[in-house]
Amino acid sequence: WQRDRKRLLQIKDKSVRYYVNKDQCRCNIFLNGTLQIERVVKEDSGNYTVTVYQEDGKLKAEEDTMFIIQGERHHLRRACPFSSFSEPVPQPILSGECMNKNVSVKCEVKQ
Repeated sequence: WQRDRKRLLQIKDKSVRYYVNKDQCRCNIFLNGTLQIERVVKEDSGNYTVTVYQEDGKLKAEEDTMFIIQGERHHLRRACPFSSFSEPVPQPILSGECMNKNVSVKCEVKQ
């Protein structure tokens, strides 16, 4: 995984290698290649690229995703990727799903 063409981390043979400080990155990778960012902040915005290789080292796929974090209130940042949300919301719950090269993100608020 890369953000703005800077390597973040990779997984190979079930072993994770970090190219950035793990605490500053606040990111994890699952065995299926999914990237997870904990405690998302506005500075996490950027162009994320995942590159997948076959076992023989040949390139299998490369995909780019633009991730935009917006909204700020009282120094608490909210992660809602939809521009129609103009007001910060309390305790947003973000969930995402990646299927067939499509990313679906949902932002919910329980009040």
